[in-house]
Amino acid sequence: ALINGDVQIVINTTEGAQAIADSFPIRRTALIHNVAYYTTVTAAKAAVAGIEAIHQGALDVAPLQSYFKAEF
Repeated sequence: ALINGDVQIVINTTEGAQAIADSFPIRRTALIHNVAYYTTVTAAKAAVAGIEAIHQGALDVAPLQSYFKAEF
């Protein structure tokens, strides 16, 4: 499915040595085929939130400094 372009995002969490070893070909295939790949639930949730924001048209770009009050 990754090779055929049927998958657009991969969320693959692992636990234990065998699971980590098994995930290597998935990571590599995703990388080769430019498929977004996340290894933690936190990162996957952030990606989904970003995708939702794009679809809602609510994604604004601002300098990092604009989020913090000057405290010098």
